[in-house]
Amino acid sequence: MTKQKVGKVAEVPPGKMLGVQANDRFFLFANVDGKIYAMDGKCSHMGGELWKGTLTGKVVKCPRHGSEYDVTSGKVVGQVKIPLIGKAKDIKSWPVIVEGDDLFLDL
Repeated sequence: MTKQKVGKVAEVPPGKMLGVQANDRFFLFANVDGKIYAMDGKCSHMGGELWKGTLTGKVVKCPRHGSEYDVTSGKVVGQVKIPLIGKAKDIKSWPVIVEGDDLFLDL
């Protein structure tokens, strides 16, 4: 794995999210009570861009079909039941490395 700089701490103020593309993947960064978390940025259900959703506490809601994930773990915590189009699955969370004002992921 390689530590890669992905942004600045100031880009993710408390209660806000940031979408970042690195190594051909999309990541979501969310600041919950002053701590920054990272997880895969695309919804496992239908690929919605989670950083364009809404963050309430530690739960992000996908803007496409409403699947909800805990940003601290990537676990599904809620989803809309829509027949025939499947269900959301847990997505990978990533440890965030903060060095000074910089954000890094170990990719």
